[in-house]
Amino acid sequence: MKVKVRLFARFRELAGSDTVYVEASSADEIAERLSELLRVDRSEINLLIDGRRPGDQELREGSEVIAFPPTAGG
Repeated sequence: MKVKVRLFARFRELAGSDTVYVEASSADEIAERLSELLRVDRSEINLLIDGRRPGDQELREGSEVIAFPPTAGG
């Protein structure tokens, strides 16, 4: 299915847009497509699907997907 992914932080800059569309049927496929598109390692991609971590929420038609790089704080 075609999935709309909202990008944040550095990913917006790399894509040149705040939203991209990818063909995927799982969170793993989304991460793989984003890795190719953004030219970053998959380990650098954090995803939320409908506000939850991918293991907690199944991808379905119309799901809201958000992608952001690792964050650190102090």
